[in-house]
Amino acid sequence: MAARQDRHRRIGGVVKGDPAARDAERAPARRFVRPARPTLADALGGMSKSIVNPEQVAKRLEAFTVAQVSKVSGRVGAVPVAPWPSLKGCLAILFTSRSGSTYLARELECAFNIGRVRESLNPNLVAGRPAAKIVASRREKWFSFKAGGNGVIAAEICGLFDAYLSETAFILLVRRDIVAQSVSRVKALQTLQWHSTQKAERPASYDTVKIAQSITIIANAVEKLRRYAERTGRPWRRLVYEDFQQGDFTQAMATCDSFAIPRRGVGSKIRPWPVERIGDATNLAWAARFREEVDSHTRDRIERYLADI
Repeated sequence: MAARQDRHRRIGGVVKGDPAARDAERAPARRFVRPARPTLADALGGMSKSIVNPEQVAKRLEAFTVAQVSKVSGRVGAVPVAPWPSLKGCLAILFTSRSGSTYLARELECAFNIGRVRESLNPNLVAGRPAAKIVASRREKWFSFKAGGNGVIAAEICGLFDAYLSETAFILLVRRDIVAQSVSRVKALQTLQWHSTQKAERPASYDTVKIAQSITIIANAVEKLRRYAERTGRPWRRLVYEDFQQGDFTQAMATCDSFAIPRRGVGSKIRPWPVERIGDATNLAWAARFREEVDSHTRDRIERYLADI
């Protein structure tokens, strides 16, 4: 008897040959059910109730990932509603970090009647506040703002483009030297110094991996912004930082003129506010070192980026 029991094998906690074992063998295996992935409609659950064309908003936001839209929607929260003020036009400057947007904005707002160009529709600024009031407080003949991907998504969720898309023109600001841009971004993330008016809070150290990762982040972000601009069906132009880096804003001014943005009068008292570039010998040394160490995968990504812009 004992020998016979030794030959028995346990299955699921019961002895093989027992009725319970037969039931266990016949029972279907448990199947793992993967939870449904959130959709864009789920991500836009908090969209402003004032939006007239939510389907078109969703269509434009397909340029971004559902995860990014969902994250921004969560940060913005419930959108308060207020009447949108009348505008002659709207200028949106789409940009990525360290692409020269502050430098460009300073010159354009002095030359054109567009108010002050700020990141005024970023998620943290519109959370719990009617975006219409932000527009009303910053507009002149035109309203203008600059935004990365999160700012664009927040503007859509708040209903800004639902209200003003037919009056909006877009500038997509890019930087040709994505290595220098990535170096600047990595260094700023380390030091927490994003502008010349700030002081570095921490030391910076060279990191090949982080610079390469940053190149991918920037290139992907530019691609999303380009797809978004195309989906709007509105006029948009690409501006390259290196074309005005040395102070020649001829192309930038011509771009705004092509949008029929009104220029300021000769007697305008608007003057450029101080903007200093904080690139230094450290940035140049890091960029030169990275170009020597870059792997083939990152080099290919850089080449694809340059071909696209």
